[in-house]
Amino acid sequence: MTTGSTVPLLTILVPTRNEAQNVEPLLKRLSASVELGSVVLFVDDSEDETPLVIHAARKRGFGSLDIGLLHRSVGQRSGGLGGAVLAGLEQTSTPWVCVMDGDLQHPPEVVPRLLDAARVYHADLVVASRYVRGGRNEGLGAVRTAVSWASTVLAKAIFPHRLRGIRDPMSGFFLFRREALTEPMAPRGFKILLEIAVRHPDLVRREVPFVFVERSMGASKGTFREGFRYLRLLAEMRWSLWRRQPAPGQGEPETTQMAA
Repeated sequence: MTTGSTVPLLTILVPTRNEAQNVEPLLKRLSASVELGSVVLFVDDSEDETPLVIHAARKRGFGSLDIGLLHRSVGQRSGGLGGAVLAGLEQTSTPWVCVMDGDLQHPPEVVPRLLDAARVYHADLVVASRYVRGGRNEGLGAVRTAVSWASTVLAKAIFPHRLRGIRDPMSGFFLFRREALTEPMAPRGFKILLEIAVRHPDLVRREVPFVFVERSMGASKGTFREGFRYLRLLAEMRWSLWRRQPAPGQGEPETTQMAA
């Protein structure tokens, strides 16, 4: 754990599943990029040697990184990646938390830019976006790109107000102010950012461009099951908001204005 007078400012949550080959390259790039005393917490659902590789990396050390591991057994893996993020969040205490994949499709060098944007714009949520100027989507084939685009259009059509200011709600790479998350969440699958944004419409948001690169090692975790989980998540969030609609004359949650 971090020692001395350095108080950690940032925890980088990295959900992993069978990413043994990517752990060390990820840590090397993070140690060269992020601030002193940052915490990297792997929330691991692996069935390969990933936990052993993380333990070895922690013993060897990577610069000033404080490396942690939360390994979830088979019976604890509810909620998919979103569940892993919430499980990891319960283990953190830093003011800022960044969520990123462990497969190097999210460039670690972007993490400091997310934190800088949060500081400069006093933002609660900063999204690494493929769909703003300077961002690109190079890591998906034509079919998966089309699915991602259609998923984004559908989500923004269902939640036009709550997703305002976010062009890439399907991104899995984002940073948020820990204390800003005040609403309970019940994540399903990969789209934890979508749920955070929908359930917290008053967060100050910003986007930072990034290039989603091709996976160098390992296999994609996207499946048809995740697609069904996504549709179910949209339906459940929409239904929960309808149930919370106030009586006429008491105001509408869907038109609450976001802080500048």
